[in-house]
Amino acid sequence: MSVLLEARDLRKSFRRADGTVEVLRGVDFRLDPGQTAAITGNSGSGKSTLLNILGGLDTATSGEVLVDGIPLAVDDRDARVKWRAEGVGFVFQFHFLLPDFTALENLLVPVRSRGDVTPADRERALAFLDHMGLADRASHLPGELSGGEQQRVAVARAFMNRPALVLADEPFGNLDAANGARLGDLLMTLHRQEGVGLVLVTHDEHLAERAARRWHLADGRLQPGDGGGA
Repeated sequence: MSVLLEARDLRKSFRRADGTVEVLRGVDFRLDPGQTAAITGNSGSGKSTLLNILGGLDTATSGEVLVDGIPLAVDDRDARVKWRAEGVGFVFQFHFLLPDFTALENLLVPVRSRGDVTPADRERALAFLDHMGLADRASHLPGELSGGEQQRVAVARAFMNRPALVLADEPFGNLDAANGARLGDLLMTLHRQEGVGLVLVTHDEHLAERAARRWHLADGRLQPGDGGGA
Protein backbone atom coordinates (compact mmCIF):
# COMPACT_ATOMS: atom_id res chain seq x y z
CA MET A 1 0.00 0.00 0.00
CA SER A 2 1.24 3.48 -0.83
CA VAL A 3 1.82 6.05 1.91
CA LEU A 4 -0.44 9.09 1.66
CA LEU A 5 1.55 11.35 3.96
CA GLU A 6 4.96 10.99 5.55
CA ALA A 7 7.10 13.24 7.71
CA ARG A 8 10.80 12.56 8.10
CA ASP A 9 12.87 14.09 10.88
CA LEU A 10 10.79 17.27 11.03
CA ARG A 11 12.33 20.02 13.11
CA LYS A 12 10.88 23.43 13.82
CA SER A 13 12.40 26.22 15.86
CA PHE A 14 11.47 29.83 16.52
CA ARG A 15 13.78 32.67 17.37
CA ARG A 16 12.84 34.85 20.31
CA ALA A 17 14.55 37.70 22.07
CA ASP A 18 15.78 35.33 24.77
CA GLY A 19 16.99 32.64 22.39
CA THR A 20 15.79 29.86 20.09
CA VAL A 21 12.85 27.66 21.00
CA GLU A 22 12.79 24.15 19.53
CA VAL A 23 9.18 23.07 19.06
CA LEU A 24 9.70 19.93 16.97
CA ARG A 25 12.86 17.88 17.46
CA GLY A 26 12.91 15.18 14.84
CA VAL A 27 9.32 14.09 14.21
CA ASP A 28 8.62 11.04 12.07
CA PHE A 29 5.04 10.29 11.02
CA ARG A 30 3.18 8.37 8.33
CA LEU A 31 -0.42 7.96 7.29
CA ASP A 32 -1.79 5.48 4.78
CA PRO A 33 -4.67 6.38 2.45
CA GLY A 34 -7.98 6.41 4.31
CA GLN A 35 -6.32 5.89 7.70
CA THR A 36 -7.14 7.81 10.88
CA ALA A 37 -4.58 9.10 13.37
CA ALA A 38 -4.98 11.10 16.58
CA ILE A 39 -2.24 13.31 18.01
CA THR A 40 -2.46 14.24 21.68
CA GLY A 41 -0.18 16.31 23.89
CA ASN A 42 -0.15 19.16 26.36
CA SER A 43 -0.99 22.71 25.32
CA GLY A 44 2.02 24.32 23.70
CA SER A 45 3.63 20.99 22.83
CA GLY A 46 3.66 21.80 19.09
CA LYS A 47 0.63 19.84 17.89
CA SER A 48 -0.83 22.69 15.85
CA THR A 49 2.60 23.53 14.46
CA LEU A 50 3.00 19.95 13.27
CA LEU A 51 -0.45 19.92 11.71
CA ASN A 52 0.24 23.20 9.90
CA ILE A 53 3.46 21.79 8.44
CA LEU A 54 1.72 18.59 7.30
CA GLY A 55 -0.97 20.68 5.61
CA GLY A 56 1.41 23.08 3.88
CA LEU A 57 0.34 26.09 5.97
CA ASP A 58 3.83 26.32 7.47
CA THR A 59 7.27 24.95 6.69
CA ALA A 60 9.72 23.05 8.85
CA THR A 61 13.16 24.35 9.77
CA SER A 62 14.53 21.03 8.50
CA GLY A 63 13.29 17.60 7.53
CA GLU A 64 10.72 16.86 4.86
CA VAL A 65 7.06 16.11 4.20
CA LEU A 66 6.19 13.66 1.43
CA VAL A 67 2.80 13.40 -0.26
CA ASP A 68 2.30 10.13 -2.14
CA GLY A 69 6.05 9.67 -1.90
CA ILE A 70 6.87 13.05 -3.47
CA PRO A 71 8.62 15.65 -1.27
CA LEU A 72 6.67 18.83 -0.57
CA ALA A 73 9.62 21.15 -1.07
CA VAL A 74 9.96 24.04 1.36
CA ASP A 75 10.94 26.41 -1.47
CA ASP A 76 8.14 25.30 -3.82
CA ARG A 77 5.33 27.62 -2.77
CA ASP A 78 3.13 26.67 -5.73
CA ALA A 79 3.24 22.99 -4.77
CA ARG A 80 2.25 23.80 -1.19
CA VAL A 81 -0.60 26.04 -2.37
CA LYS A 82 -1.83 23.27 -4.66
CA TRP A 83 -1.64 20.73 -1.82
CA ARG A 84 -3.63 23.01 0.50
CA ALA A 85 -6.25 23.82 -2.13
CA GLU A 86 -6.77 20.38 -3.65
CA GLY A 87 -5.33 17.73 -1.36
CA VAL A 88 -6.25 18.87 2.13
CA GLY A 89 -9.40 19.84 4.00
CA PHE A 90 -8.99 21.77 7.25
CA VAL A 91 -11.15 21.91 10.37
CA PHE A 92 -10.06 24.33 13.08
CA GLN A 93 -11.27 24.95 16.62
CA PHE A 94 -13.05 28.08 15.38
CA HIS A 95 -15.27 27.60 12.34
CA PHE A 96 -13.95 30.53 10.22
CA LEU A 97 -17.19 30.77 8.22
CA LEU A 98 -17.66 33.85 6.05
CA PRO A 99 -20.26 35.92 7.92
CA ASP A 100 -22.01 37.30 4.83
CA PHE A 101 -22.33 33.90 3.13
CA THR A 102 -25.10 31.41 3.82
CA ALA A 103 -24.35 27.91 5.07
CA LEU A 104 -24.65 26.62 1.50
CA GLU A 105 -22.45 29.39 0.09
CA ASN A 106 -19.80 28.69 2.74
CA LEU A 107 -19.69 25.06 1.67
CA LEU A 108 -19.15 26.15 -1.93
CA VAL A 109 -16.21 28.48 -1.15
CA PRO A 110 -13.55 25.76 -1.76
CA VAL A 111 -15.24 24.92 -5.06
CA ARG A 112 -15.29 28.53 -6.23
CA SER A 113 -11.55 28.77 -5.64
CA ARG A 114 -10.97 26.30 -8.46
CA GLY A 115 -13.60 27.54 -10.92
CA ASP A 116 -17.32 27.76 -11.55
CA VAL A 117 -19.82 26.01 -9.30
CA THR A 118 -21.70 23.23 -11.11
CA PRO A 119 -25.13 21.78 -10.32
CA ALA A 120 -23.31 18.65 -9.10
CA ASP A 121 -21.33 20.80 -6.65
CA ARG A 122 -24.55 22.29 -5.27
CA GLU A 123 -26.06 18.82 -4.94
CA ARG A 124 -23.00 17.61 -3.06
CA ALA A 125 -23.12 20.61 -0.72
CA LEU A 126 -26.83 20.15 -0.05
CA ALA A 127 -26.27 16.44 0.62
CA PHE A 128 -23.58 17.32 3.18
CA LEU A 129 -25.93 19.78 4.89
CA ASP A 130 -28.60 17.10 5.01
CA HIS A 131 -26.10 14.62 6.48
CA MET A 132 -25.23 17.22 9.12
CA GLY A 133 -28.88 17.74 10.01
CA LEU A 134 -28.82 21.22 8.48
CA ALA A 135 -31.01 20.78 5.41
CA ASP A 136 -33.33 23.51 6.70
CA ARG A 137 -30.42 25.84 7.46
CA ALA A 138 -28.92 26.07 3.95
CA SER A 139 -29.98 29.70 3.48
CA HIS A 140 -29.06 30.82 7.01
CA LEU A 141 -26.09 33.08 7.71
CA PRO A 142 -23.53 31.94 10.33
CA GLY A 143 -24.91 34.49 12.80
CA GLU A 144 -28.26 32.74 12.59
CA LEU A 145 -26.75 29.35 13.48
CA SER A 146 -25.76 27.97 16.87
CA GLY A 147 -22.10 27.29 17.64
CA GLY A 148 -22.58 23.57 17.04
CA GLU A 149 -24.35 24.20 13.74
CA GLN A 150 -21.57 26.52 12.58
CA GLN A 151 -18.95 23.88 13.32
CA ARG A 152 -20.98 21.26 11.47
CA VAL A 153 -20.86 23.49 8.39
CA ALA A 154 -17.09 23.86 8.86
CA VAL A 155 -16.62 20.08 9.06
CA ALA A 156 -18.67 19.51 5.90
CA ARG A 157 -16.74 22.24 4.08
CA ALA A 158 -13.47 20.36 4.71
CA PHE A 159 -14.73 17.48 2.55
CA MET A 160 -16.21 19.51 -0.31
CA ASN A 161 -13.21 19.35 -2.66
CA ARG A 162 -12.81 15.59 -2.25
CA PRO A 163 -9.43 15.92 -0.53
CA ALA A 164 -7.15 12.98 0.11
CA LEU A 165 -6.61 14.19 3.67
CA VAL A 166 -8.53 16.10 6.34
CA LEU A 167 -6.61 17.76 9.17
CA ALA A 168 -8.66 18.65 12.26
CA ASP A 169 -7.13 20.84 14.97
CA GLU A 170 -9.15 20.60 18.21
CA PRO A 171 -12.30 20.60 16.05
CA PHE A 172 -14.73 20.44 18.96
CA GLY A 173 -12.78 22.40 21.55
CA ASN A 174 -15.41 25.15 21.70
CA LEU A 175 -18.38 22.79 22.02
CA ASP A 176 -20.01 21.14 25.03
CA ALA A 177 -19.55 17.40 25.50
CA ALA A 178 -22.87 16.41 23.92
CA ASN A 179 -22.39 18.53 20.79
CA GLY A 180 -18.76 17.44 20.54
CA ALA A 181 -19.69 13.76 20.68
CA ARG A 182 -22.40 14.20 18.05
CA LEU A 183 -20.07 16.04 15.71
CA GLY A 184 -17.40 13.41 16.31
CA ASP A 185 -19.84 10.79 15.04
CA LEU A 186 -20.62 12.90 11.96
CA LEU A 187 -16.92 13.52 11.25
CA MET A 188 -16.05 9.83 11.47
CA THR A 189 -18.99 8.90 9.24
CA LEU A 190 -17.91 11.41 6.58
CA HIS A 191 -14.32 10.14 6.81
CA ARG A 192 -15.50 6.59 6.09
CA GLN A 193 -17.94 7.58 3.35
CA GLU A 194 -15.41 9.75 1.54
CA GLY A 195 -12.48 7.38 2.10
CA VAL A 196 -10.06 10.14 3.10
CA GLY A 197 -7.16 10.14 5.52
CA LEU A 198 -7.89 11.93 8.80
CA VAL A 199 -5.48 13.40 11.34
CA LEU A 200 -6.98 14.72 14.57
CA VAL A 201 -5.23 16.95 17.08
CA THR A 202 -7.33 16.67 20.21
CA HIS A 203 -7.45 16.72 23.99
CA ASP A 204 -10.62 14.62 23.83
CA GLU A 205 -9.63 11.09 24.87
CA HIS A 206 -12.91 9.61 23.64
CA LEU A 207 -12.32 11.05 20.18
CA ALA A 208 -8.65 10.02 20.15
CA GLU A 209 -9.60 6.44 21.03
CA ARG A 210 -11.63 6.21 17.81
CA ALA A 211 -8.57 6.70 15.61
CA ALA A 212 -6.80 3.67 14.14
CA ARG A 213 -3.46 5.05 15.32
CA ARG A 214 -2.55 7.29 18.24
CA TRP A 215 0.49 9.46 18.75
CA HIS A 216 1.59 11.61 21.67
CA LEU A 217 3.73 14.72 21.20
CA ALA A 218 6.00 15.68 24.09
CA ASP A 219 9.36 17.46 24.27
CA GLY A 220 9.20 18.00 20.52
CA ARG A 221 9.06 14.29 19.73
CA LEU A 222 6.20 12.12 18.53
CA GLN A 223 5.73 8.78 20.22
CA PRO A 224 3.31 6.09 18.99
CA GLY A 225 0.49 5.09 21.31
CA ASP A 226 -2.26 2.52 21.29
CA GLY A 227 -4.74 2.80 18.45
CA GLY A 228 -8.48 2.63 18.69
CA GLY A 229 -10.68 1.69 15.80
CA ALA A 230 -12.49 4.41 13.88
